[in-house]
Amino acid sequence: MFHRLRELGLVKGDPLADGDIHAVEIVRAVYGDRVLLRAQLAKFDRATREDLVRTAELAKWERYVINRYRNHVTRDCGKLYVKQVADEIKRYYGVEKTSEVITRIYRLRKRAYNELRRRAK
Repeated sequence: MFHRLRELGLVKGDPLADGDIHAVEIVRAVYGDRVLLRAQLAKFDRATREDLVRTAELAKWERYVINRYRNHVTRDCGKLYVKQVADEIKRYYGVEKTSEVITRIYRLRKRAYNELRRRAK
């Protein structure tokens, strides 16, 4: 969360300055308030809200992988190889093609396929 706050310019650096600590406390209060969260989530349709909850713990490149496989299957475009997706995330996100990343892509692909099967029922 601190990395995202830094990207948004809400906090300046490490260690946090007094003003930055106040900003983090405000963000923590907003994230912890169910009423405010409901108001924010109400802007989205049901499918988007469910997707936000399902992929909350994933990194940006992991969400890309899941969406890539979901979209590929729904468009029925033939085969989408793990090596191809690994090349794409290296190009777009700078994630190196290690054995751990390849294994993670396989798991995310399986997760995407399982979600699509569940929706089809």
